[in-house]
Amino acid sequence: MSIPTTELVIFDTTEAFRNDQSIVKPAFDMASKADGFRKPAYAGLQIENPAKGYVFLNWDSLAQHQAMLAAPSYGRLLELLKPSYGGWSKMYHVIFNSHPIALQQPVTEVLLLTLKNPSHRAEVFKILTKISDTSKKMLVFGPTLEDENVIILVGGWASVDAHWEVVANPEPKAALERLYTLANKDHLFHTALSRY
Repeated sequence: MSIPTTELVIFDTTEAFRNDQSIVKPAFDMASKADGFRKPAYAGLQIENPAKGYVFLNWDSLAQHQAMLAAPSYGRLLELLKPSYGGWSKMYHVIFNSHPIALQQPVTEVLLLTLKNPSHRAEVFKILTKISDTSKKMLVFGPTLEDENVIILVGGWASVDAHWEVVANPEPKAALERLYTLANKDHLFHTALSRY
């Protein structure tokens, strides 16, 4: 199966969502009926700050997600999301360099980078490709479809501590230090996602 277009929504959570993330299931059930939707859907709280949440949905294409957003039924979907979304939200779309198996791990790292200069793209992609290959695609990345200078990386980990232990080793540490001279680290947090 081809690599999907992944929708990532980062949002302010409600108290109801913090208490029970499964309240998004009716919205996911509705979205899953749209053409091009690929199950499963994922949602979770940010581990470092549960006032933030994440939703990951996979689509056959951006056009199919946009068609759902333009459909008359989208208003109903927004109503179903209201109990979960506490106000602010930001949506991104990305086609990762491989299937995002990180979403299935106990902890998922979510990293957003912005190139400091578009001329750095080739070197940034070279660093990220090496990290992705070394991790056997447990870490995947891609530029957002909204802005090619914004890159999303998701990584699968056994725990938050496991992530920090690996990146403290000399080789990954040096690679990340170089990466952060070329791109701004806009968001680096973790979540424990549930499948729906």
